[in-house]
Amino acid sequence: MYRRVLQIVIAFVLMGMTWMFPRTAHACEVPAPVKSIDPPGFYDDAAGYASAVKPMRGFIAQLNKSADAGQWSCAVDQLTAWARANALMGPITGYQGYYERSWAGTDFALVILRIPTAVKAANAEKFALIDPWLQRIAIATRDADAINHLHNNLVYWAGLNLVAIGTVTNNADLIDSGLLRAREGIRDIRPDGSLEREVKRGNRALHYHTFALLPLVFTAELVQRRHIDLYRENDHAIARLANLVIAAVRDPASFAKITPVKQDLFPWTFQDELAWMEPYYAHTKDKRLPALIAPRRPFSEWRLGGNVTEAWGISLPNGPAQ
Repeated sequence: MYRRVLQIVIAFVLMGMTWMFPRTAHACEVPAPVKSIDPPGFYDDAAGYASAVKPMRGFIAQLNKSADAGQWSCAVDQLTAWARANALMGPITGYQGYYERSWAGTDFALVILRIPTAVKAANAEKFALIDPWLQRIAIATRDADAINHLHNNLVYWAGLNLVAIGTVTNNADLIDSGLLRAREGIRDIRPDGSLEREVKRGNRALHYHTFALLPLVFTAELVQRRHIDLYRENDHAIARLANLVIAAVRDPASFAKITPVKQDLFPWTFQDELAWMEPYYAHTKDKRLPALIAPRRPFSEWRLGGNVTEAWGISLPNGPAQ
C-alpha cells in the first residue's frame, strides 16, 4: 500500500514538473538521405521539379528547424547521417541538380556556422565525417561545367558555396576558388548597378538581380574574417547593385530605367530573398533599410541556414533584433 501511495505521489510530482517546465525540444527527425539530386529544370517541368526536390528540401527544412530551435545535437546528428551516406553525391544527368546541390551545401555550411564552438568540439568525431562530405560537395560545385559556363548568378552562388564550406572546414583552396567566382560577379556590376546577363532575363530581370545580390553579400561577409573587403571592389560595386534593388523594393517602377520590360516577381522575391538586407544593414547601417526589414522579419531562407535574422540581424532603431 505504501509503495502504491508513493508511486502516485511521484507521478503527481512529475506531472507538476511537466507543467512548470514545458518541453521546448522537438523530436530529432532525420529524413532518409537522398543519394542523388537530379530534377528536371525549374522552368522545364514545374511539377516534376517540385516532386524531385521535395525529399532534399524536407531534410533542409528539418535541419534548419533544428538550428532555429537551438537543437544543436540534433542538427549534428542530421548532418552526420547524410554525411555517412555521402548524400547528394550520386550522378547528375541534367543540369538543375548541380544548382540544387550547390545551394544545399551552402545551407549546410551556414547551419554549421551557427553551431556553438563547444558543441563542435564535443562532436569532433562526427565532424570528421561531415567536413570531408561538405568538401566533396564543394569540389563537385567547383568543377561543375553546368554552372561554370553560365557566368551569371549561379556562378556567384557557387562562389558562396565554396567560401562557406571552405570557412567551416578551414580549407583555404576552396575559399580562394569561391573568391574567383564572387569577384566575377562584382566585376559584372555595371555603373548603374545592373548585371547584363540578368537584364537579359526579360520579365524576371528584377528577380534575378535580387537573387544575384544574395550570394555576393554573404560571401563579402564571410571573407571579412580573412581581412578581405569585397565591398570596396570595382568601386563599391556591391553597393551599386544593392542601391538598385533597394530602389526597386521601395518603388518597383524605378527598375524601368534598367529595362522597359514589365517585371514579374515570385512571391518570395521581395520577402525572404531580401535576406541579404540583414548582414548588409549590420555592415552599412543604411538608413533606408530598417523600414524595409522590420515588416519582413524574421527572414528565413532555405539556402542560407534558416533564420537569417537570428543569425545575422542586429537591432533596428526603436526595435528588437527579431
